[in-house]
Amino acid sequence: MFYRLGGLLALLGLLAAPAHAQLITDPARAAAARDTLLHQAAQLRLRAEQTSLNFNTNARGRYRRRVVVTGFSRQNSGTLPTAGVRQMQWVPDNVAWRHITRYRRNGRVMERYRLTMGHQTLLSERRLNGTIIWLSIPVAYSNAMGTAVRHRGLYLRTGYVMLDKDQYVLPKPLQ
Repeated sequence: MFYRLGGLLALLGLLAAPAHAQLITDPARAAAARDTLLHQAAQLRLRAEQTSLNFNTNARGRYRRRVVVTGFSRQNSGTLPTAGVRQMQWVPDNVAWRHITRYRRNGRVMERYRLTMGHQTLLSERRLNGTIIWLSIPVAYSNAMGTAVRHRGLYLRTGYVMLDKDQYVLPKPLQ
């Protein structure tokens, strides 16, 4: 029981903001931080899907409520001359993506997308009816698939953005 409590306290300590961190409420800077995260996520997703060798799906029937599409990509590490013949050597970089789409009976479409390299998550995203409700880029820098990830961050649909170490609050839309 104590190890669970210790793990929970360690997790809360990691998630707690440092004493000097403050919420930035400037709408222009918050929108720029959100756009930076969304642009970086779109680049990662596009590059992963473009470099995929193939993909697998479970959508064999017409009326599936849960459709899972998985793919992986490999990059060419170069050529090795062997016995006078140039051969391509393919070394997997373990870049894999998984896109789960759930069609609910009430008409909602829930999507989850995860991009991983090895055992490290590069991108995690959730959508509801096509709008992003949660987006996470947990790594600070990775040269995965030729795309440089310069920022890490978190975006919540409720109006909170965390880019690197800065925390932003997006203005609420008028109703």
